[in-house]
Amino acid sequence: MAQGYGFVTNVRENGWAQVVTDRKDACEHCGASKCCVSFGTKSEMLVMAVNKAGAKEGDYVSLILRSGTLVKAAAVMYLIPVLGLVLGAAVGSALHKELPIGETTSVLAFGFAGLFLGFIITSLISKWMSGNSNLTPVISRIKKQGVQDIHKVMAIDPVCRMTVNVAEEPERFSYKNKNYYFCNQNCRESFIKDPERYL
Repeated sequence: MAQGYGFVTNVRENGWAQVVTDRKDACEHCGASKCCVSFGTKSEMLVMAVNKAGAKEGDYVSLILRSGTLVKAAAVMYLIPVLGLVLGAAVGSALHKELPIGETTSVLAFGFAGLFLGFIITSLISKWMSGNSNLTPVISRIKKQGVQDIHKVMAIDPVCRMTVNVAEEPERFSYKNKNYYFCNQNCRESFIKDPERYL
């Protein structure tokens, strides 16, 4: 079972909470941590977690994710595209005599088609997995209550989900009597055009 720690930045009424966690802490047991770029170069990442411990904003919490979940996620992300590539290449090799192209070209074309199909299947399975509460992080316990007012220290850009240091006076926009902070002007402009999309 993988475990990480982080600060709760937002509590939702439906039993979920946003947690800013250290990327190193959350990813250190993941085999893909050396090549993962989905969270950019910042050291923090934002995760949605099931709030079983009843944590509040500013609490320092412990997050758990079942090891079986990590294995399933790794299988989806790596094995399906590779399997698509191999099967596509095999089909290309078998059909090359019936096509007006050489064997190498046929193997490459069908191999890349299989790889592309594998990525599509991976994307669909990933969407299903992200909506399954059994496959998401869970706040298992509160390590320290109300450690700090998280809003005075950092905010989350609602557009790109990067952490923003409020003390550095970043781009800002007020919506429904709440201030939102942005890492750059482009994110701010995107938010202004359609705030509800990002909330």
